[in-house]
Amino acid sequence: MKRILSLLFLFTVSISFGQFNQDAPWMSDLNSTSRTEANPVKFQEIVSAFNTYWETRDPNVKGSGYKPFKRWETYWSNFVKQDGTLPTSLELWNTYLTIKGGNANLRSSNVLVDESNWVPVGPFSHTNTGSWSPGQGRVNVVVQDPNTPTTIYAGAPAGGLWKSTDAGLNWIT
Repeated sequence: MKRILSLLFLFTVSISFGQFNQDAPWMSDLNSTSRTEANPVKFQEIVSAFNTYWETRDPNVKGSGYKPFKRWETYWSNFVKQDGTLPTSLELWNTYLTIKGGNANLRSSNVLVDESNWVPVGPFSHTNTGSWSPGQGRVNVVVQDPNTPTTIYAGAPAGGLWKSTDAGLNWIT
């Protein structure tokens, strides 16, 4: 089980970093300046270099790298440290080890462990309707409003965004 968790973590990190290409054309100016551990490249410098590069180019060209970078930017913008840099591979690994071996109720500024007691309520059978939508789906994200605890948002790939203002008793799209 430990080996599977380790592989899953490494796969996730490699996909996240996989959207970023250190040798991309917009990185040439950043790569030419001398960077040290004391002077690492900052997230905003990378984004600015990217935006400058694309001012005179068509982002709709297939295979240009525009969309993968935007996915990378959106994901990693949530993890920028106070000094403007991104976490190193070692920092990510240490965080993983802390969470893996730590307390189940561990909380930090970037980690929230779900303590809910979800139970399946059905449907437990599937009837093939011949349609692409048999009436079942999945929820990819559930977020509680930090300012109003009774407000909950849920996102579903084929069902859109749902909102509850009464702690989940009723939902609206």
